[in-house]
Amino acid sequence: MKRLLRKIVPKKIWYMLSIFKRIIIPNGAKNLKSINFIKNYENVIVLGNGPSLNNDLEQIADKVGTHDFVCVNNFCSSPYYKIFRPSMYIFLDGYFFVEKAHPEWIEQRRKTFNIINKETIWDMKIFLPAGADENILKKFIKNTKIEIIKINVFQTNHLNLYNTGYWGPGQCNVLIYAVYLSIWTKYKNIEIYGADLSFHKDIDVDQNDNSLIMIFKHFNKEDEIKKCMKNPERIIPFTMTEIMDTTMQTFQAHEILEKYAFSKNINIVNLSSYSLIDAYKRESSFIEQEEN
Repeated sequence: MKRLLRKIVPKKIWYMLSIFKRIIIPNGAKNLKSINFIKNYENVIVLGNGPSLNNDLEQIADKVGTHDFVCVNNFCSSPYYKIFRPSMYIFLDGYFFVEKAHPEWIEQRRKTFNIINKETIWDMKIFLPAGADENILKKFIKNTKIEIIKINVFQTNHLNLYNTGYWGPGQCNVLIYAVYLSIWTKYKNIEIYGADLSFHKDIDVDQNDNSLIMIFKHFNKEDEIKKCMKNPERIIPFTMTEIMDTTMQTFQAHEILEKYAFSKNINIVNLSSYSLIDAYKRESSFIEQEEN
């Protein structure tokens, strides 16, 4: 019956009906307004996992005690995890919370969740998208210091909807939501590190079969060259059009977040030693602001 309705009902109407259903029946996902965010300081550092983070970790460590921290994906494998003690940890990529994931991803998430469960001795909230199966995390994470929250947020570029708590930017990159949830926590200053966003520069095309290959770069791993396959199962290959479209959406989302933060009198500065994001102020303008 559902398949038949999908064929009959126009896509836009089907999309609106699915939104209405998820608002009425959220299946445990929360509106952002209903969340009590942890806020210890007026300043927060958002950590992307770009390779430039290696250059900045010592500088960031000097800010422990004056800033909260937000981290993403597999940051807990770094010894700095226990030093920074993040108040928010965000997972957005499907391989962290779906059953049908590539075996390599299943093993990686097992290691990540076990570290989080064992090493976290402070209060922390883990955020997942609404469609995530949180039980995959709960098999490993039983630490009473940690709260796992699914957020009931839909994608839009219309800023006037963001204050409802049901709408937000595109979910195409986890750094986007690390920044977005920091805005919702009402920090005065949001400082970003490890936001290289240079992945599109690391893509090439195999001249024999047109498959996309990519150099995967992270601050806590050796570079790896792999075929560019879609997560979580790594069965379907990406096309160049899809990669470039995702890249465009990612940079557009940061532009939208800058506008949203400005409307809230929240200052965002990108302090990454290397980054392709041009939406936020950089270090030089941040220093000038502090001096004034």
